[in-house]
Amino acid sequence: MNTATVITEDGRVVGVQVDLPAGSRRIGPVAMLRAGPAQTLHRVELELPASLATADEIERFHAGIAKQLASDAPGKSKSKPAKARK
Repeated sequence: MNTATVITEDGRVVGVQVDLPAGSRRIGPVAMLRAGPAQTLHRVELELPASLATADEIERFHAGIAKQLASDAPGKSKSKPAKARK
C-alpha cells in the first residue's frame, strides 16, 4: 500500500500525488499538491495500478479513488472551505 495526497473538487478527483517511500533519497526539486479554493485535500492509502500510460487507465484510477473516498466517509456531507468574512 502507498500513501497519497488526493485533491478533489465537487466530488471529482483532480490530482493525485503518491508519497515517496520512507527513507528514500530526494534528489533535485520537490513538488507537492496544494488544494485551491473550492478544493479539498485528502490523505489516502491506495494500491497503484500496474500502468497509468493512457487517459482511460488514469480515469479508472481516479474513479477508484473517488469511490474509496465516498465509502470512507458514509453519511458525511461534502466539506467545503470556509468563506472569509468581510
